[in-house]
Amino acid sequence: MKRSAIVLAAVLGLGSLAATAGEVDGKALVEKDCQGCHDNRIYTRPNRIIHSLPDLENRVRFCETQNGKHWSEAQIEAVVQYLNRAYYRFR
Repeated sequence: MKRSAIVLAAVLGLGSLAATAGEVDGKALVEKDCQGCHDNRIYTRPNRIIHSLPDLENRVRFCETQNGKHWSEAQIEAVVQYLNRAYYRFR
């Protein structure tokens, strides 16, 4: 009985690790790849050019292409979600 409980706990733990490993960290990508060109003030400046979620996604795609990052769709979406959550708060 004790051994089966240990095996079950190990299997459940590995499942949660696999789920976490598959997630993309938008904040880490912004810190690594975006802040080389600008700091976070660009997201909160009064005259910012981003006014909607589609604007934000288009800008992330533009910057990714211009800087040759070759991000996956999941990485682009993670960056958009992070920036929206942290700065823009579009619905």
